[in-house]
Amino acid sequence: MNDRQRIKLMVLIFGLMLIKGWTDNIRGVLTPIIQSDFAVNYTSLAFMMLLSTLGFILATFSGGILSDKIGQKKVLFLSYAIVALSIIGISRANSFNIFIMNMSILGYGGGLFTVGASTMAPIIFVKNQAVMMNLLHFFYGVGATLAPRYAGAMLSNNFTWKQIYLYCLLAVGILILYSFMCKFPKIMDQKKNEKVPLMEILKDKNVIMFSVMLGFYVAAEVGIANWIVIYLQRAKGLNELQSASYLSIFYVVFTLGRLGGGFVVERVGYLKSIKYAIILSLGCVLIGMFAGRQMLVMIPVSGLFFSIIYPTSMTIVMRSFDKGINTIIGVVMTSASAINMITNWSIGRVNDAFGESVGFSLILLFQIITIVLVVIIQKQRMEFESIKRN
Repeated sequence: MNDRQRIKLMVLIFGLMLIKGWTDNIRGVLTPIIQSDFAVNYTSLAFMMLLSTLGFILATFSGGILSDKIGQKKVLFLSYAIVALSIIGISRANSFNIFIMNMSILGYGGGLFTVGASTMAPIIFVKNQAVMMNLLHFFYGVGATLAPRYAGAMLSNNFTWKQIYLYCLLAVGILILYSFMCKFPKIMDQKKNEKVPLMEILKDKNVIMFSVMLGFYVAAEVGIANWIVIYLQRAKGLNELQSASYLSIFYVVFTLGRLGGGFVVERVGYLKSIKYAIILSLGCVLIGMFAGRQMLVMIPVSGLFFSIIYPTSMTIVMRSFDKGINTIIGVVMTSASAINMITNWSIGRVNDAFGESVGFSLILLFQIITIVLVVIIQKQRMEFESIKRN
């Protein structure tokens, strides 16, 4: 693969992550309107998020297998078709059941986007992997930042939530046209692609620990994206525009963090950076929730510290295993998504049972669990390095 082909693929995977961030985070602003339109409770909304995440999980589980069988390019165009059809289905949904069915299909298509970007990243990013992986996920943040502003602007101009989803087809169309100009590689590092039995991977304690740690981190990050608008409106009394602006602030600082965070990670160290980042994010959310209305902005400021955790964790995974890396990435992503699915469903249940403040506070618990797991992983790796030296 020459430099020109590499650059084209780099632009493509950046675009995939941007559209994934866009489609994921329109929902945060539109959720209260969708809830009102279909007259459903928080548990029903949480069930919708659960099924959407389940679609993503199925994609991470099957995406690698499909890529091996029919090639990455065919899988990518399949994902375009799935995303486009699901968006059309969402825009025409006349019942909540049809809506959540299409949301789960959108989750599957978006999952294939992520799998495509993640499996091509090791080929494209041959130097400064932490910087480049953070840059890749920076574009997710760009999409996530633009999405609430787009949705809020469209709402203020009297567009319906269904129309707001439908216009997302334009972005997908641009990505489809660009993909025709790209040449897809067939071979990566042979050793990295060497197959490893699935049961062997599932028994690997490093894979398990990374999967669980990443799962609770994703639960905290996605928990803020999914529930901050409802929390601010129902528990703190903010209006639609104000709450949407807070979600946008979260993703602005989140995106900026990913733009420059990789350089910090390379200097401080991968696991140290993750530990410090999750501790600081916990402090921000605590202050935002309990230090008074004037400090609410600290909740979205936590996005600055959240930003580096996922890409840095995936970089550690890529560098920690000598073979079977595609399968391992799939297992880690699938396991993390499963934890996220269950935990964010639990927020909806707690919202119904005890109120929005209690439900949103579960995010603090997820952050604490992540800190504990990072400390355990750090200790295990130090012990391993000590044994290796001796």
